[in-house]
Amino acid sequence: MAKVADSREDRGLQGVDRVVRLIEVLAAGPAPLSRVASEAGLSDATTFRYLGSLVSHGLLERDPVSRQYRIGLRMFMLGRAAIGTRDFMGAATAVMARLVQDLDETVNLGARAGDDLVIVHALESSQQIRKGASIGDTDNWHASGLGKAILSTLAGTDAEKILAERELVELTHRTLTAVDDLRRELARIRERGYAVDDEESVEGLRCVAVPIRDASGTARYAISVSAPSYRLPHHRVHETGLALQAQAQLLEALLDYQPAQHETR
Repeated sequence: MAKVADSREDRGLQGVDRVVRLIEVLAAGPAPLSRVASEAGLSDATTFRYLGSLVSHGLLERDPVSRQYRIGLRMFMLGRAAIGTRDFMGAATAVMARLVQDLDETVNLGARAGDDLVIVHALESSQQIRKGASIGDTDNWHASGLGKAILSTLAGTDAEKILAERELVELTHRTLTAVDDLRRELARIRERGYAVDDEESVEGLRCVAVPIRDASGTARYAISVSAPSYRLPHHRVHETGLALQAQAQLLEALLDYQPAQHETR
């Protein structure tokens, strides 16, 4: 049974190798079936099958007049999206490093993945923190600065859906567990431009976060600074929020966000 499974896996990997070869051939420019097959080292019949499947997925196109194959629009779109993501993460890392240097506190980057909130990057400061986030961890929407920052930018129905599908667990005595309280908190976040986790997820830990919005005006990401409450007292929260906002603007520009004229960020 294991040999059968291995054989199937080998055939699958062979198929992947063939697809890569075909794409690499066409990356040099449009070509007819015979030339694609020759340069990829495949038979015409095999090449025709693979090219047909790639065309059906929009990754390749076939000119009906010249009958030549070329890279499809969807391939370009996927490549552009990949480049954009890499550029964003590189810029985000630089912004986070600057914040760590200036504030000497831990900085996290969270992202909305479907209806989940995921930590996608974290830079620790030289100072200890009680709760260190790990990349790939999920976080609470209702009790974290990252979650509330992103929720504050979503349409009301979208935010309500996320909250309705989750139990609003009381993690500390400060956690907001009533939807009405969270609605009021999100309104305050929209007004001041940053979110605060005031020991709501972990006793003794305070977090300030801002959303990073894209061209739609909603946030896919949020960035935060976390520290023990004695190192991030209430009188430092506002200045920390302003520092985060200034850096978030740089990242929002990469995502084509256009702030409204009345915004004072």
